Amino acid sequence: MAEYAVNKAGAKVYSDISKHVILPLPTLKSTSEKGAVYEVLSVGTHGNKTPIATIKEGNGAKAYILPEELKGWALNFLMLSADGVKMFPTSVEFGIINGRPYAEIL
Repeated sequence: MAEYAVNKAGAKVYSDISKHVILPLPTLKSTSEKGAVYEVLSVGTHGNKTPIATIKEGNGAKAYILPEELKGWALNFLMLSADGVKMFPTSVEFGIINGRPYAEIL
């Protein structure tokens, strides 16, 4: 098995998920604060288990692990994509509020 594959967005997706880092998410004190905004090129799951997002970085792209709580969010977009609805690339705000990670398309 290859060490990694390059996804359609141009990021390396390693067969060993531990080679990926978790997307840094700021912890917010209230909903009036802004989270981190990333240009998301694609979302999916690694091995149908771990949610991942491919983020634009400079002229390239990098795949990050998303918190497990965002797995349903990622699967939603996989289903939309399978139905022909393409939501990415787009800007997404990520953060943690009241101890729970969130992702919101801007």
